[in-house]
Amino acid sequence: MDYSNQIKVDIENALAEFIKLKTNKSEDEVVTLSKKFLSQLAAKRSKKTSTNEIFKHLQEVEHDQPIYLNGISFVSLCEHHLLPFFGTVDIALYPQKKIAGISRFDDLVRHLSDNLTLQETLTKNIATEIDEILNPRGVFVRANANHSCSGLLNIGDSFTDVVTTFATGIYEIDHTLRNEALLNFK
Repeated sequence: MDYSNQIKVDIENALAEFIKLKTNKSEDEVVTLSKKFLSQLAAKRSKKTSTNEIFKHLQEVEHDQPIYLNGISFVSLCEHHLLPFFGTVDIALYPQKKIAGISRFDDLVRHLSDNLTLQETLTKNIATEIDEILNPRGVFVRANANHSCSGLLNIGDSFTDVVTTFATGIYEIDHTLRNEALLNFK
């Protein structure tokens, strides 16, 4: 057995042992649950596409006013706790010359949320990827999420909304534009 297969078996065994200690499931149920969990985690992590591939078809546009995208859903895994956090992303984009199809932004959010990450990092990465690829006047991203780690690990099962923002370009310096974006985000 090669090293990577041995690591996979060790992880399956450790997870199975943990589930066995924390539940009253049968041995077969424990093995099934641990394999299912790890295969779902592997499937989420294996959906890799480059951001350049996502934005390979760009259009030249004359539109020079802000564009707002609201409520792009995502699910990600917290790099600190390996538990899911989920929510929505809102994007304000002030184009310069290039624009992408609306579904490309959904694809980007889904692609970046497939990583083990923090909400703050996800928010920043969405904004910087759009900024680097489309070269707009500015990008403003707001992510609103609930964290399973917060709800499951804290006393009182506190599922608090966490809001993070990140701005580039004109949205960094023009607070009027940033406020307009916030008003357009639902």
